[in-house]
Amino acid sequence: MKLKIFLTAFTLLIVNLVWAQSGSIRGVVSDSKTGETIIGANVRIEGTTIGVATGLDGDFEISRVEPGTYTLIVSFISYKTLRFEDVLVVAEKASVLNVNLEEDLGDLGEVVVVATRETGSNMAIVSEIRKSLQVVSGISSEQIRLSQDGNAAQVMKRVSGVSIVDNKFVRVRGVDDRYNVVMINNSIAPTTQVDKRTFSFDLIPSENLDRMLIYKSASPEVPGDFAGGMIKVFTKNAPDEDFINVGFGVGIRQNTTFNKYSQTRGSSTDWLGFDSSRGLPDGFPTTNELLNSGTGNPIRATAGQLLDNNFRMDTTSAMPDGSFGIAFGKNWMLGRKRLSTVTSATISQGYQYFLAERSRYFFPEPGRPTEKRDEYFDNTYIKENELGIMSNWLLRLNSDNKIEFRNLFNQSGLNETVVRTGRDFIQRPFGAQDYSFRYEARRLYTGQLEGTHLFNNESTKLNWVLGGNYLYHEEPDFRRLRTFFSTDASEGEFVIIAPPSSSPQDLGRYYGYMNERGAVNGVNFEKKFAGAEKDRPRIFRAGYLVDYKWRDFEARYLTTFFPGFHNQEIGEQLLRKPIYEAFAPENYRQGDGWLIQEGTRPSDAYDASTFVAAGYIGGVYPVGDFNLSGGLRTEYSVQNLNTATDAGIINVENVELAYLPSLNVDYNFNSQSLLRASYGKTLNRPEFREFAPFLYYSFEFIAGFFGNPDLQMARIDNVDLRYEFYPNEGETFSVGAFYKFFKDPIELIQQNVTENLQFSYGNAVDATVYGVEVEGRKALSTVTSAPFIRNLSFNVNASLVWSEVFLGEDVAFEANRRALQGQSPYMVNAAIYYIDPISNFQTSIAYNVQGPRIFVAGNTNFPSIYELERHVVDLTVSKTFKDRTTLKFGIQDLFNYQFRFYQDSNFDRRIDRDIDDPMYLWRRGSLYSFSVNYRIK
Repeated sequence: MKLKIFLTAFTLLIVNLVWAQSGSIRGVVSDSKTGETIIGANVRIEGTTIGVATGLDGDFEISRVEPGTYTLIVSFISYKTLRFEDVLVVAEKASVLNVNLEEDLGDLGEVVVVATRETGSNMAIVSEIRKSLQVVSGISSEQIRLSQDGNAAQVMKRVSGVSIVDNKFVRVRGVDDRYNVVMINNSIAPTTQVDKRTFSFDLIPSENLDRMLIYKSASPEVPGDFAGGMIKVFTKNAPDEDFINVGFGVGIRQNTTFNKYSQTRGSSTDWLGFDSSRGLPDGFPTTNELLNSGTGNPIRATAGQLLDNNFRMDTTSAMPDGSFGIAFGKNWMLGRKRLSTVTSATISQGYQYFLAERSRYFFPEPGRPTEKRDEYFDNTYIKENELGIMSNWLLRLNSDNKIEFRNLFNQSGLNETVVRTGRDFIQRPFGAQDYSFRYEARRLYTGQLEGTHLFNNESTKLNWVLGGNYLYHEEPDFRRLRTFFSTDASEGEFVIIAPPSSSPQDLGRYYGYMNERGAVNGVNFEKKFAGAEKDRPRIFRAGYLVDYKWRDFEARYLTTFFPGFHNQEIGEQLLRKPIYEAFAPENYRQGDGWLIQEGTRPSDAYDASTFVAAGYIGGVYPVGDFNLSGGLRTEYSVQNLNTATDAGIINVENVELAYLPSLNVDYNFNSQSLLRASYGKTLNRPEFREFAPFLYYSFEFIAGFFGNPDLQMARIDNVDLRYEFYPNEGETFSVGAFYKFFKDPIELIQQNVTENLQFSYGNAVDATVYGVEVEGRKALSTVTSAPFIRNLSFNVNASLVWSEVFLGEDVAFEANRRALQGQSPYMVNAAIYYIDPISNFQTSIAYNVQGPRIFVAGNTNFPSIYELERHVVDLTVSKTFKDRTTLKFGIQDLFNYQFRFYQDSNFDRRIDRDIDDPMYLWRRGSLYSFSVNYRIK
């Protein structure tokens, strides 16, 4: 009797486990004209005996379907039979398919419909990587939902071979982020930074992502301007069913929330992420008017009276971070056409406080230990506001033709206040207190209109895209000033440092504005020919891409100063006042007050453009168990820059024609494993800011950033070899090696200047980068049926990378070889997930680290500055109730690991913290967040 009970229980357990591992297909069958549901329609999976008939409401559900891709047949008497291909079934989920049958008016036959493929699941992303002809890594929206990642940059930390810089920039295989190209859907994304060629992935909220793929090897149909990776961001597309989502979240940051927060007066629109009051006032004198006016001209005082006296810091308590979002998906039938949309809007606000230690050193004599030049402590207060809107539309004309219209808009604003204390042991030995008040706003729009058309039973495919980008960046009224501690008074006091002329450090006010626009047009043609095997056709591909972008940039520097011939006693009184009193309008006056000095130079404005016309021809040709793909891409580019310096006009025109061949070879051992090998030639063009001779002073790094008009395009040879194994659906294991050779690599370097650090950009002679990668995704449900353990899954990837730059035989360096600037020697990403499909409880813990890398390359006078490794652990717990309400709790940066920048003080090309010196140190604080999402079906 006990044995029978045991066998019965065991059988029920096995049935339940099998049920839990399977998925289902459900939906509603309706008349395409009247919209009335159809009772008794036959729905079956092709090639099987599995099927059901629709119920009283036209609904159906096929349960216990093993994960995989199926073809679904829907039929009913007097209606045309529909055949849906590529219906993806995922474990623990229902694939939704709403069907509209057309009356059969005599033309009997079967209508083939390609179903809207689910692309955002783990199984789908692994399948896409498996079928790719290139070396690819990626992450799905399903995996994104299991984390607390709030934007695309945080998401990218989970991808093999990827590391994140400054919480927003992506590096692939440890190569500096300037060596990536980014595409949003099928359109090239703009550079989002004024000072660097890069894309800020923090601008894209994670809830807008469908998936992200990183192509690490070249192919003729993708842009050739990369060496690290071609990063493709796919935003969400048409929904399978209508929905409305509403969500909100709160966050509490360690050492910030409910603690002291200081900033100067903002504008009424700061909460929307842009400024409305910090710009120069109406009627303010032009640059030429101030430059052409003498010190005795009243215009110098009048200009100062017009400026906003925004130096008073208001102190409050930092509120918890907050976010709110709403999204909806909707489908409409327009006759026989289907119109769909996924639209979302989010708004958020966050606070941040941290104390940063910043130091500089000098070298008295070779071989002697360094001595501290200065030591500062930055009390940094930051408030960020962000508004994001995504609206994607899909018009499916029929099974062979669709048109997509995608839109992504982001507006973000950052208000930063820094109060710096400490001392300069040479110039300010008794103490210093400096101030920086900065506001930065960015506005990004990217949109694409794309069409896909199939002909000749899908053997011919034509895809076209029209894209547009717009980027606006502003830094209005960036105020900086320094003070020193004077012992003249009985108790001592801080005295403002007033420069004798224009200065970026002392009493400087900076106004910077950038507009960048871009247009993209591309056409891709593909023709399939029958091969030896039905699922391995021969393919011919050809197409073109035209990318044009242009930028207008202008900046203005103003300095407040006290002329030497004025009443010095009054001047001393002004210098000793509190800063919010010292710069009151009445203190700007002719004869005995402040005056305005114009510091703007001709190089503080430039306009630039880049035109790229690319064409390619390529294809795929299976030979036995081999699959050969590749071709030739040509890129013709023209880069122009128009600016000037004090010495005269500068016009840069770089014209290049590049031939970029590539070859990818796959060898399929069996249906589960394959070997990939590839070669591709790529390039890397300088970005506008990198070759513009514009000097920007960074208060944060106490350094200037300066462009180089002589920069040349880098060319790269890339070789990849990777073995991939797919033991089960949604699982993968891969190990690979890569090699890259750079000619004229572009790096961020230090320049020889006397007092302050100055960073610029330069070409080295050549460089080599090589490494190994390993990645694994495994679900324990395939190896055990234990109730708890079977709900666990893992995702682990790691990279080891070596690099060497050759600087030339005649450079004045102690060694003419070192690591490539920005290159991390290792990266590790690991995550463990627990998902209980019965209780809808999920939890995950993720780990990320990247090894020490050169932040700025040095020279004989200034050693290289390294950013050291930083270990990051994130924890997430979530619970869904009745498939509608999801509660999520998370901790980001659980251990609050320190950011550490050290200089290689003994020039041995590695960092020993017992010998080398720290330059920048800080901790941001762990973030504890809670969110609620409610789905209205």
